[in-house]
Amino acid sequence: MSLNIQFYLLTHTILYGIFLGLCFDTLDMFSQRVKKKICRDALIILYWSMQLPLAVLFFHRINRGEFQSYLLIFVLLGGLVYFKIFKKKYIKEMKTLIEVCLQVYQWIKKVLNILIFKPILFIFRIIFDIIVLPKKFFRKKQSDTDQEKSQQDGKIQSH
Repeated sequence: MSLNIQFYLLTHTILYGIFLGLCFDTLDMFSQRVKKKICRDALIILYWSMQLPLAVLFFHRINRGEFQSYLLIFVLLGGLVYFKIFKKKYIKEMKTLIEVCLQVYQWIKKVLNILIFKPILFIFRIIFDIIVLPKKFFRKKQSDTDQEKSQQDGKIQSH
């Protein structure tokens, strides 16, 4: 194995370790929002069950499917590099990104409410008023006329 290939393997396995750390912290940030412990555990199991095939594909691609023990050491080294150097900055940036995404979501929700939902509700309210209110008005007038007739009938009978 040439020196170039060894350097290629070294850098890629360290980068893969950093990638695993990034993915795990992302999962951890989102799993903290899950209330039930069993759901969090299920998420972690799902994460590792997805990472295992990715690791197999990764090692197959960079080393023709051969897994040597020093590659595991370099993956662990990459994870250690991530946790010692990049973790705090990544979490800070990720929280900022989540806040921005939530603000954009709230803004889109308000815009949709103002531009789509409120006009539709307004149209339905107008249609409702056009259809239902005249019926109520005519029923009321009809009941008023019925009362007047009964009062007149009462006056006529008393005479």
